[in-house]
Amino acid sequence: MHTNETKFFRGIGMQEKFARSYAEAEHLLEEVPRFTKKNPLEDTRGFYEFIQNCENGRFQEARFGVIIHVAGTNGKGSVCAFLESICRVSGYRTAMFTSPHLVTTRERFCIDGSMISEEMFLEAFNWLSVQLGQYRKTKPDYNPTYFERLFFMGIYVFAQADAEITILETGLGGRLDTTNVVKNPSVSVITEIGLDHMAYLGDTLEKIAAEKAGIFKAGVPVVFSDRKSAVSELLCKKAQELGCICYRVSENDYKINEIQKKFIDFSVVSRYYGYGRLIAHTTAAYQAENAAVAVRTAEVLWQQHKLDKITAASVREGIRKMRWACRMDELRPGVFVDGAHNEDGIEAFVRSLQLQQELSKEQLHTGRCVLIFSVVSDKQYEPMIQMLCGLMMVTDFVVTQIPGERGADLSALRGLFEKYMNQRTQKIHTYEKIEEALAFSLSVREDTGRIYIVGSLYLAGLVESMMEDYDDRF
Repeated sequence: MHTNETKFFRGIGMQEKFARSYAEAEHLLEEVPRFTKKNPLEDTRGFYEFIQNCENGRFQEARFGVIIHVAGTNGKGSVCAFLESICRVSGYRTAMFTSPHLVTTRERFCIDGSMISEEMFLEAFNWLSVQLGQYRKTKPDYNPTYFERLFFMGIYVFAQADAEITILETGLGGRLDTTNVVKNPSVSVITEIGLDHMAYLGDTLEKIAAEKAGIFKAGVPVVFSDRKSAVSELLCKKAQELGCICYRVSENDYKINEIQKKFIDFSVVSRYYGYGRLIAHTTAAYQAENAAVAVRTAEVLWQQHKLDKITAASVREGIRKMRWACRMDELRPGVFVDGAHNEDGIEAFVRSLQLQQELSKEQLHTGRCVLIFSVVSDKQYEPMIQMLCGLMMVTDFVVTQIPGERGADLSALRGLFEKYMNQRTQKIHTYEKIEEALAFSLSVREDTGRIYIVGSLYLAGLVESMMEDYDDRF
């Protein structure tokens, strides 16, 4: 790879740069959105097929092993993480592609549970520059988007890894998502579907579900979260048309037994194994459903693809060892960040806190309970705020603003909290800067209090990064 000096591929009206460092590669990728727009899937598929066949077929899908393709509105990243952990603990070499990242772009590419090195990222970036240069000799106008480039870099990373199991999370939607160029997945997974990205996917659950179901392939088994009857009916109909066997996961397939300060104790109804007690190191009740979807998918892999290293013991251990950042993640004692960023996500967050109160055998907190909130402007955030204000254990709402043009107006957010919160028992504070909101929250909670940060994955990532910089005085 050309990593020692900056070079350019000069196509017709195009040029590709070679990066000299990881930082430069990240910078060049961040510049991409200014010069591109989403390509038709056929154009993306054309370049995918080109790289599949370059270098004597080194990047053929067969090099990725068993492929698990995951779509959905909420929970798909967690389902991917549970699956990856189960498969890795079972003794398989794993690769995983997820989005978005929270702190570093490298998080999107994981091999055997660890994000790739800066050196591998740089190598993949420069490899892609070479391939684009070659491809533009016949397709001079092709220019992949930021997400498309990351996916194609993932192809290089996964081929290098010789993965036995590759897990792919869709970006936005499913039918037209870049990851849907994959031809031969072994199982398709749909997590909970809700109303999000409606400008792109449709304004009803059925329309959004139809887009997500676009990842189904003929004869490939489907596992899905069976929570909404209209969605389930549509998914089953689509699967039937393609000859896919359906495996539903409903609330009847798992049971939460207990929620402690550090973990949830739950059980899953198995088709094959007796798992007994399952422990997930999270206090997020919604992770029991995500774990159940992952368990059912693992069972499908065991049954249909003869992955016989997957056992009841490795499933239990995989669930126990799974870690997924910013999903009711305790950054330090009493400080939790959750990536809930739409109505269904906030509903799951609220339900999780309520279940903690009901099922915990210990008193969770006695001091002030502070909730930091911010959101991007294109979300339906009024119902999110209304639900949050129903959490009577919250004593203080701290509202802040996402930097840049996407952040929702601070005064508008404050007005909605004032509309719905209990004025006698709940207080509101506003800070334009996230670091000031965090500093205030850390300063006012008592030793036994708690802080929750919700509303945006971007907010979650920023807070996670900021917390690393705070010293012990907080």
